[in-house]
Amino acid sequence: MAITPRTILTSAAPATVAVVSLYLFTALGTIAYKCARDASSSIQVPIQVANVDTPSLHTYRAEACNEVADVFGSDKRGWSESAWITYASCFDTRNDSRMVISSASQGLRFYPSSETLYNLVGFHQIALGEHSQAVKTLRTGMRNVARNQSGVMANNLAWAGLWTPREMRLEEARALYQQSLAINANTCETLHTALWVEYAISQRTSGVERFDALKRFDNLRQGYEPCLSRLHNGDWNSLVEVVGAALMFEEVDAQNPGANEHHPTLLAVASKFRSNYRGASIDVICREAMPLAETHQSCVERVHRSVLHLRAEEQASQRMRAVPIHRSSHQHVRERHQGCSQ
Repeated sequence: MAITPRTILTSAAPATVAVVSLYLFTALGTIAYKCARDASSSIQVPIQVANVDTPSLHTYRAEACNEVADVFGSDKRGWSESAWITYASCFDTRNDSRMVISSASQGLRFYPSSETLYNLVGFHQIALGEHSQAVKTLRTGMRNVARNQSGVMANNLAWAGLWTPREMRLEEARALYQQSLAINANTCETLHTALWVEYAISQRTSGVERFDALKRFDNLRQGYEPCLSRLHNGDWNSLVEVVGAALMFEEVDAQNPGANEHHPTLLAVASKFRSNYRGASIDVICREAMPLAETHQSCVERVHRSVLHLRAEEQASQRMRAVPIHRSSHQHVRERHQGCSQ
């Protein structure tokens, strides 16, 4: 799973985080003042309704981030690396991936060894499904950044590579996730990526190589188990991540004798999907969750089967509650007599 920009920023070098935070608070303070002044002039600010992105909203997003840019001055050639990170991050908070890529790419022209800017571009290319471009961006970043402060870039490159098997061999993806875990050992997203790499290797090899991949998978799974609690967050990205893990776990566990017909992790995923995203398409979540093309249809079928199983259990429970309890008059008399004799 790709590590999000929010983690990218908190995983950067401490000095960079401090400077970016200072810039951000300064920028937000300026914007707050201007918004207050504009409000007194009865200027209406468009709002987002039901996640529908309208042209006026997009314009407002750009204008809001332009206010951030004004804090740093009109001549962008004089901006610091932290200023470019803050500017690009403004668009990230507005879920405007195109503008994050555009602004962070501009910053890289001035700071071609900026780890954070490469990570921002690469993540949002992944978010847009532009995995080949993400591989190129992050590979360039791995070459140009002398020493990575976090394992974010290596993980995101490995994740993008899983989606583009023609551009990255699984052995390279393994080396990348190992490099990432060497820096941040317990990062859920990296453990998730690692599970997918070893699962893919186990599916495409045999003999000793397959046995080694499954052994690595089992060790990674033990580390990832606490990450399953992310499902309770209820957000879409956590659900997508755990769907992928659940499908891998069910596939591997199915090879063991006495395996459950309905895997508990997959049932938990289906339950959260039903309660939080009842109107969403299973096909959509599987498209996001499955980096290996051959696993997509299996994902759709298994999630659908788990949803149907939960629905059937729910209906059976409702029928049981609806059935009245009838007792014979003989039983009633016996129970009353027993009650009197106590």
